[in-house]
Amino acid sequence: MLKIHGVPFSAHTRKVIIAAIEKDLPYDLVPVVPLAPPPDWRQLSPLGHIPAIEDGPVRLADSSVICQYLERQHPTPSLYPSAAGAFGQALWIEEFVDGGLQQHVLRGLLMQRVFAPKFLNRAPDEQLIQKSLTEMIPPALGYLENSLSAEYFVGGSFSIADITVASILINFHYAGERLEADRHPKLHRYLDRTLKRESFRKAFEKELPAARSVGALDMSLFGRLGY
Repeated sequence: MLKIHGVPFSAHTRKVIIAAIEKDLPYDLVPVVPLAPPPDWRQLSPLGHIPAIEDGPVRLADSSVICQYLERQHPTPSLYPSAAGAFGQALWIEEFVDGGLQQHVLRGLLMQRVFAPKFLNRAPDEQLIQKSLTEMIPPALGYLENSLSAEYFVGGSFSIADITVASILINFHYAGERLEADRHPKLHRYLDRTLKRESFRKAFEKELPAARSVGALDMSLFGRLGY
């Protein structure tokens, strides 16, 4: 059985969990906290990041690599558009989030507001928080808002782009921020709609208890959606 190593409220671990559920793949979630990983963690994840997987003899790290591996192993239902242009656009949206927006949400907000003070006994870097909120995150959200012209980001169907965007927006809310309906109306509606998708609902069965156990994540988004 597929083993996914990570924590379910991690945006990157969530990507892999959602992909597995969409493809109806059974999986075991093996808890790994990146701030206190097991001794042999670097053998499975050479960069020390979550998630990583074991699938029989296959061991892989990095959510984007893992999702493409799952697509090749289990091609239906596809999470990547077949047309070349749409395929490239889906990869671009994924990279825009994972290579750009995520560091400002995860390191600039969540690490500073939640994990550093709670688990590392370290004061938040208020300068980094403010830079993330005022300089780095707003233009990225604006780009995503302008890129969303239909129900899904690419090709008229649910794809890896949607998994990636929704995952980082969940963590943006965990950090105590909001997608305002008047400022980002398309993204606001999109997130509400996507989080009601069956794969997300199934993932939340494991995610929400784990997220609540942290005791410092803002869970109000899920209250609004009736979870």
